[in-house]
Amino acid sequence: MVGRSNGISDQMKRQSSASSRDSQAEFARQLKAGKLAPLYLFEGEENYLREQALKRLIEAAVDATVRDFNVSPVSVSGGNLDQALAIAGQRPMISERRVVIVTGFETITDERQLELLKDYLRQPAETTVLVFMSPALDNRRSIATMLRKTCVVVSFPPLGDRDEAPRWVADYLSRAGSRIDLAEANYLVGMVGTDLGRLANEADKLVSYVGGKGPIERADIDNVVRYSREHSNFDLTDAIVDSDRQRALRLLDHIFRDLPEPPQTLAVMILGAIGSAYRRMLAAKELMSRNASNAEVAKAVGMPPLFVGSFNERVRRFETERILRGISRIAEVDIALKSSLGTPRLQLELLICELCPVTVDTTRRKRG
Repeated sequence: MVGRSNGISDQMKRQSSASSRDSQAEFARQLKAGKLAPLYLFEGEENYLREQALKRLIEAAVDATVRDFNVSPVSVSGGNLDQALAIAGQRPMISERRVVIVTGFETITDERQLELLKDYLRQPAETTVLVFMSPALDNRRSIATMLRKTCVVVSFPPLGDRDEAPRWVADYLSRAGSRIDLAEANYLVGMVGTDLGRLANEADKLVSYVGGKGPIERADIDNVVRYSREHSNFDLTDAIVDSDRQRALRLLDHIFRDLPEPPQTLAVMILGAIGSAYRRMLAAKELMSRNASNAEVAKAVGMPPLFVGSFNERVRRFETERILRGISRIAEVDIALKSSLGTPRLQLELLICELCPVTVDTTRRKRG
């Protein structure tokens, strides 16, 4: 049953990913044809693709010479959605259209504000392109339902490091006039992570480094890409929360290989980051069991509200007992590290293997 459910989950992820790519491709086709909608919802955690899509939309909607007057980003996290709608209702200046970008709207519950939004969505201004930008929407909230029903929805989920991200790297470098084998692209993703903004930045460095002299090799990546403690610890805990054992172990290898601290000191720092992640997960799990809002969870776990939606989705995959077992094991490893029981790196490798169990596909085993 475990293998079957995992297979269904993987299939759903692939279908969701394909649907997201379809929405991006359709958006690009409509933009190329000069067809602009009055209402858009750009959602998903992949900030780089989201920002690139917004940039292309602005370029298509408003001439560069008058953008200062006709492009208005508005954060409504303070409950001032009416201000954004008022700007959207204004006529553009010396232009056919204006663009209004709204952020921070996810947790608005004020009925007056929602009624104003409902009125605008029924009859949007013909000369305005109104874009709602969000990394994650809580589908239980009425504002999410309203926007999904009326806006052109374009999704930007994070890319998977095993398949999608390496292909994206190869395509990005090809468009930049360089090339890389998928194996080396996968190695780069293993070092940098799947955040496309970081990948694009490192890819640009690699293009400058090789100067068009043949394909990018692993040695070039080692010479150009450098790890930082903050980045690597963040990506490692991210991989553990995703239960991605292979990526977590690969990141641990990079951290120990590239950072100068003594092994025990380094291991204690890494363990602290893992422990902090598990404590945040436990707090979020408890709050979600009481139907707390994303804003309440964000405040409790010390996380920006923009990112807490995706964090909550990942926490929902963990049973409370599993989180508690993880915290208990982290405490045991902490004692072992400070008692010099076993090598620091081996202690962390064993912990990662326990926190990221390998699921067995029993249906495949029976067929075999």
